[in-house]
Amino acid sequence: MRRLIGTCALAAACAAGPAAAATYTYSFDQLLGGGTIDSVATLTIQDIAGGVNFTLTGEFGEWGDMSFLSRIHFNGPNGMVTVGPGNVFDMPPTYGAHVDGSYTFTWEGIFPVSNAPGSDRFLDGDTASWSIMGSGITTASFTGMAMVHLQGIGPNGEGSIKVLTPIPEPSTYALLLAGLAGTGWWVRRRQARQTGE
Repeated sequence: MRRLIGTCALAAACAAGPAAAATYTYSFDQLLGGGTIDSVATLTIQDIAGGVNFTLTGEFGEWGDMSFLSRIHFNGPNGMVTVGPGNVFDMPPTYGAHVDGSYTFTWEGIFPVSNAPGSDRFLDGDTASWSIMGSGITTASFTGMAMVHLQGIGPNGEGSIKVLTPIPEPSTYALLLAGLAGTGWWVRRRQARQTGE
């Protein structure tokens, strides 16, 4: 138990440190209209030299063979975008005011929606990656809500849903880890009192 507490405290200290490179993964599982579902996609955000790398992976096979992601919205500062290997964007992420539902996002990336030959829809299991580079841009720069638009669902592929994931500030993780460490210490101390140590 002491080893666990020490590990949690060390992880909290590392998460709070400004120089530490960070990687966070978020699951899109909150419907825009309320309620939760199984995750339809994951977004991994990772610090790299000079900016941040993003990887979006589709996980929506249960929604049927016609389902596909048509766009992603997220929040963060302006920077230079580079699209990496993986699924092709119809329009790479662009910076500006993008309003969708009751949210305003600063970034929007659009994937192909056409089913015509040569189209590269974002299908289940596909991955897209991109980087946003700029002075002072880190994973801590991207917080708030992110949202994906899943289309082509239902018996005839006519339905769609918008699915959210909250992206908390990294300091939130440090507080969570510190809280877990404190809880572990409290449990250990209580057990010691009960056994008469």
